Amino acid sequence: MIKYFYMYLFYSKKRLILILGLIIWIGLMMAIVYPNESIPNQRLYRIQNQVYYEMMINQLLIFLFPFFIVLLVMDHDQDHIKPMMSYFSKTRIAVYKIIFYVIVLTWLYSIFFMIYHVLPSLLTAYYAYDDSSIIFFLNLYLDGLMVSMFVFIFIRDKHKALSILIALFYVLANFMIEDSPNTVLFYLFPQFSSYFSQITLAYPYKICYICLGLTINLIQINYETL
Repeated sequence: MIKYFYMYLFYSKKRLILILGLIIWIGLMMAIVYPNESIPNQRLYRIQNQVYYEMMINQLLIFLFPFFIVLLVMDHDQDHIKPMMSYFSKTRIAVYKIIFYVIVLTWLYSIFFMIYHVLPSLLTAYYAYDDSSIIFFLNLYLDGLMVSMFVFIFIRDKHKALSILIALFYVLANFMIEDSPNTVLFYLFPQFSSYFSQITLAYPYKICYICLGLTINLIQINYETL
């Protein structure tokens, strides 16, 4: 069954779109990363160059990732899955689907994490590995699971174009929470924030938030009519 979902995702037009999106993202990274300075100047101003790189790429990732996620999961509710639900049970198919998308998202974030470090290491003389990127990508990974959860709950096959609104909401909410950290807004939608990412309890809260959403999705699927 996992193999079926894999073939559905990667033997379709989505594969071409994802590859093109990845190429465009790498091109944008190269345009930002590639320095105009000489190697001695890069090494002399290493800290400033690295801070600029991390700031620009982090903002680019925050803006682009929700749209990548929506592109991946917007077709989760297809008519050809419903006969499988009748045969295997709704809960079993829903659990397999969630596991499959978690694996795909983990794979996607791992690729972006490697590109995030490998590309500047090859193109510049100033870049040095920084452990803070792990925390940043952990936040993005949890945010990706939250965006997927909202798509699972609210988007169905007939209205899948509306899933783009979830990605737009994520981007706009990020602008709001970064400009003025609001605890109430974070409780309602605990997405990445440079302020709240420093609070240790924010991560268990995000995980509980995601688990609650997935539980609601499983209950919703069991009460839907095929």
